[in-house]
Amino acid sequence: MSKSYSIYFAGDLFDHKHITGNHLLAKEIENASNGLYTCILPQEWEGMESFTNAVQVRNKDIKSVIEADLVLFNFDGTDLDSGTVVEFMIAKMLDIPAVLLRTELRNGGYLFNDDWNLMVHGYPRCITVKQNAITMYNQMSLEEMHRTIAQSVVDAFKKVLQEPPLLTSMKDLEAAYRYVIKMCGGGLDKVVPESMLHEVIQRRFFIKERRNEPKNTQYHC
Repeated sequence: MSKSYSIYFAGDLFDHKHITGNHLLAKEIENASNGLYTCILPQEWEGMESFTNAVQVRNKDIKSVIEADLVLFNFDGTDLDSGTVVEFMIAKMLDIPAVLLRTELRNGGYLFNDDWNLMVHGYPRCITVKQNAITMYNQMSLEEMHRTIAQSVVDAFKKVLQEPPLLTSMKDLEAAYRYVIKMCGGGLDKVVPESMLHEVIQRRFFIKERRNEPKNTQYHC
């Protein structure tokens, strides 16, 4: 059966370094996985003139989180991007498997010498990938650096997909998604129609069932 996973790529997208870095890493993730993981970048639509207010952009971002099979969070910086943290919490309320990527040299914690704020620690179905970007930059080419980071992310995706879900039935999944849509408000229910919601829940349940398949089962895109 042909199957690929959609990855919502969450993180800063406010300057040249963020935008180009996100784009390059997303392409390398797709290459490293032979197309098994396809990254969805919010920078592809944020800033477009078709949006007339902030809530429309927010709803598009949340809709993309809702549709995603997995989420990649770029947790760089001494203080995590606030929008990325909101998306992280929405993903966790929906029990979406997540990979937290940190290539930051500096420490962002304030009590236990952690990488980031303690309130973002301890959530289930999350795997953290740490790479020291400045060290890698001095030891390898840019292409090798992106390939190495991408491969570590792909390996983490494979691992987190094997972690047992918290929402184990169609009923539980539907209740969680409907709650998040209602909780977010702002007309999100108009952006996420019933047909799309049904498709997302069916796909999430199918992914859960695939965890129990034989290890030698292969999927090709």
